[in-house]
Amino acid sequence: MGKRKKLYTRFFMSLTLISVCCILVLAMVIFYWYRNISIDNVDKANQNVLLNTETVFTNYKEIVQNYTMDFYANPNISALMRSGETDWSDQLYSVLSQIRGALVVNQYLENAYIFGEKEPSVIYENMPLSPEAKLELARRMRSSRIIESPFVWQTTQNNGTPVTLLTVFYNDRAFADSEYYGAVALTVNLAKLQNNLFTQKEGGTTRYAVIDQNGEILMHSTLSGSTLHPEMLKQVAASTSGSGSFVYKGNGDKQLITYVYSAQDKLWFVSEMYYKDSIRELANARNLMIGLCLALILAAAVTANLISRQIYKPIGRLFGSIANISGNEEALKAGSDLDTVNLELESIGVKLAQLKKESDGSALMRWLLSPRGAADPSGGLPMMGIGATEGAYCVCVLAVLEPGQTGNAPEPVQEVIHRIQTAFSELAEVQIFRPHQGSAVLILSELYSGSFGDYAHYRSTWEELAAIYLKSGGRCAFGISGLESDLGLLKSKYAEAADCMQYLKFHAQQNIIFADDTVHLNSSPVPDSALEPVLQAVKQPELASHIPQAVERLLAVACSYRAESATVAVSRLAFELNRTADLSSGGNRHSGFLDDYQQVWRIQSYDKLREWIEHSCSAAVGRIASMSAVQTRSIAAEAAAYIREHYNDPALSLNALAEKLSVSPAYLSRLIAEEVDSSFPDFVNQLRLEQAELLLVTDLTLDIREIARRVGYNSSTYFTTQFKKRYGVTPSKWRMNHILQSQE
Repeated sequence: MGKRKKLYTRFFMSLTLISVCCILVLAMVIFYWYRNISIDNVDKANQNVLLNTETVFTNYKEIVQNYTMDFYANPNISALMRSGETDWSDQLYSVLSQIRGALVVNQYLENAYIFGEKEPSVIYENMPLSPEAKLELARRMRSSRIIESPFVWQTTQNNGTPVTLLTVFYNDRAFADSEYYGAVALTVNLAKLQNNLFTQKEGGTTRYAVIDQNGEILMHSTLSGSTLHPEMLKQVAASTSGSGSFVYKGNGDKQLITYVYSAQDKLWFVSEMYYKDSIRELANARNLMIGLCLALILAAAVTANLISRQIYKPIGRLFGSIANISGNEEALKAGSDLDTVNLELESIGVKLAQLKKESDGSALMRWLLSPRGAADPSGGLPMMGIGATEGAYCVCVLAVLEPGQTGNAPEPVQEVIHRIQTAFSELAEVQIFRPHQGSAVLILSELYSGSFGDYAHYRSTWEELAAIYLKSGGRCAFGISGLESDLGLLKSKYAEAADCMQYLKFHAQQNIIFADDTVHLNSSPVPDSALEPVLQAVKQPELASHIPQAVERLLAVACSYRAESATVAVSRLAFELNRTADLSSGGNRHSGFLDDYQQVWRIQSYDKLREWIEHSCSAAVGRIASMSAVQTRSIAAEAAAYIREHYNDPALSLNALAEKLSVSPAYLSRLIAEEVDSSFPDFVNQLRLEQAELLLVTDLTLDIREIARRVGYNSSTYFTTQFKKRYGVTPSKWRMNHILQSQE
């Protein structure tokens, strides 16, 4: 009773422990998964704030840029730049009034400079710069192109105080070799701009900053506390990704750092918050998880108890059954529960395996040794003897593949058996089994020890029999096992003879295979070089006539390998033929390697295997030739012409065009790239932007949105991005530059 109680306790403890471990592992996985999601959500929120900050900064920058463009296009300022006349006049008064109005309205604008061709014409400064700074600014205006606006530079005020300024300018230098006719420059006080750029909620703990490529702070939010750590800023500036986040621990608490890089302005937008704030909600989740785990553990213990009782009930009956089967009741009584039961079950398993082996062996013997036409092969007939004691025997597997011209013989197999009996009548006793029509299994055993005589004579007798049917035009296949005297190996000798039949398909003009010959065949894989001539003959139309010779050479190589290796090689060839043809036609129709392998394995004769390979080659050649004929219609040229005609259709896509031309998208993409030296999206964008460029300068009444719509863009913002990416300036600036150049 105590032993059974001990077994019940084992069941209960094992199930409970497994359940508890699963619950704890699951809880840990869920907790860390939820923590990562929480951090990701906070990180995404911070990135959205930074992207919005970048957008606001870009808007302010565009406002200042528009001021410079307007001032530059102003006739009074334009005349002032060219004349250099700074005497007081209505013209000068108008210029100063406009500049002062811009600086008053926009408090973050500090200074305004109008440069003539040689020197500054008008200077309006709320924050006077040193003479050296003004000279440096004038030099920059003469050497910079308009696409380099704006730029951040370190300079000094008139009183020697260093200052960092954002300078926005406009001039006529669109290219490096363009003439310089003057410029308009406005400087932005970043300390004032940051008040407009950053808005901070009361009680917020997140800090924001804008830094340059050297990790220097240009603008920051107005939160109190220590400054941002320089090492952290340098780590952000050294990052190679456009956005991301990391946890930084300096001298104090861990901080979650999120950053976004503006490639256009070459600035980093950074946020910093306490790491513990990003996972604040996890505390409640952790408490809930602990309570849930305790409840699940209690439920698991109750369930384990119920399951243990259900498992324990049949244990007594099981022990009794094992004792009856094994006959060793004393061992079960004295042993230690499961270990003893396990040993007894292993003993029973060994006995059953022996019984099964004996049963299989006797059934195989009856199957092989029963004479044809026996009334009851499975009954109590006595086992037939095999020749002389200690005499040798062999197994012959016989199959008629193609009936020969042998007269009026009613059944080819019977005729072959008769010839074998006649040839070996004085040497061996022949026992026959006919599993089905067209095949037979023969066991030839010596009449007396050594009656087979010399092995060479024994072998030549078989070869002469096989030659009779080879010359008569029929294909009667013989598989001959090696000689053996141990009856216990009869099953393996039968398998040996049956395996010989798989080698016949690789041999031309041969219809007999001896198992002794297959032992020395190469068991390694057939090399790819043996397949290459066939594949090359298929791929190159001028070599198609050489396919039969290439197939013949391949089979000549394959016959020197084991049947499994040769079958794999031929299957690989068929697979590669189908794959090559399908790639050429842009399809995917081949059945697969396993199907090809099964097909090759079922083929029995050399002629049928060669015919099947040549048929596969011809089919591949036909599909490749058909695709070549389709390509002569110049699909690429047709596709390019269609794109040029319908580039302004917003619904134009690679998939739709591929469906129209009845080819796959991947294949069409490759054809277009070869035709126009560009990918499909780049080619469409090129046509649209070239037409947009023309509309910008030929029809000044059209606004940017209308031009974007006419050339095929659904979004004017995306159109502006693509235009600036290609030409370096926005569409509006492109049009303004053209207008200014036309007026000159």
